[in-house]
Amino acid sequence: MTRDTADSSVRAFYEQHAGEMQRQELRILKAMAPRQLYTRRELEQLTGMRTGPLCGRVNALIKAGYLEVPGNKVCTESGRLVEALRLVAQQLELI
Repeated sequence: MTRDTADSSVRAFYEQHAGEMQRQELRILKAMAPRQLYTRRELEQLTGMRTGPLCGRVNALIKAGYLEVPGNKVCTESGRLVEALRLVAQQLELI
């Protein structure tokens, strides 16, 4: 399976569950690419959301099983080690 096909399959999975999510949660998921690690600050920049609302939605997405924290990543702005976030892709095990 090519990466483009895998990416579109993952996006289709999240779009299928869009009815269960708030608009801001879907906005975050659509801004993310499968297998890519993000910091909350990077997601702020990608989505245009402010820190408070974004962190609340990210925490809800983690709790719901749509996002995971696989480790840490260096923040490009502060240089500090922060939580890394990524999509939980159910279909990736099929690749």
